[in-house]
Amino acid sequence: MEDNQLAVVSVADSLTNALRERILTQQIAAGDRVAEAVVAQQFGVSRPSARVAVERLIGEGLLERTAHHAARVLTLRAETLHDMYLSRAVIESSAYRRLTEQDHDYARAESEITRLHTATARGDLIELVDADVRFHRELVDLLGSAGLSAIHDKLINQMRLCLAQVQVHHLLDPAVIEREHRGVLKAIRAGDADLADRLGREHLEHARDRLLAHLGSE
Repeated sequence: MEDNQLAVVSVADSLTNALRERILTQQIAAGDRVAEAVVAQQFGVSRPSARVAVERLIGEGLLERTAHHAARVLTLRAETLHDMYLSRAVIESSAYRRLTEQDHDYARAESEITRLHTATARGDLIELVDADVRFHRELVDLLGSAGLSAIHDKLINQMRLCLAQVQVHHLLDPAVIEREHRGVLKAIRAGDADLADRLGREHLEHARDRLLAHLGSE
């Protein structure tokens, strides 16, 4: 029984990753239906595995579902973007200020900057977005608050779609993202709370404003 469960989890993991990549690269577009039966047929997997993958992506905020309807890819709207970026700014700016008052090992955050640089050189969108997300996650996690990390994790997972759109439409050079990450980390290490706060907010605003302008032009 345990072997069967492990096999199902493995298939579900692979399927989740495949669907996530198709959503982030717009092979499955905003508003498209992602029905479990169709997913199972297309990928040659069981309905339970398809259901697990779909539910995970709903949990990540990439899919949304109303009662008695199939899941659909989240459609980014201006009001939703404003809310998500505001929520991130409140959490992350507060985290950066607290971190300037504490001593921490920032090796894992630094490694995500390196990973972002490598992903940029390879043109790997999925890896780039993941490194971007994990940089901010590593910093918030250093505060040691399970509750805050859980809230931030759900929010920033949903924002993977925003970050991917920024790159798909070439709205912000990844080199700029890398430079801004380094600036935030340098300010935190220097204990400069005001600078870390300002750079963190500006970093979010750059992506937000470009994405809003793009949505307004469609």
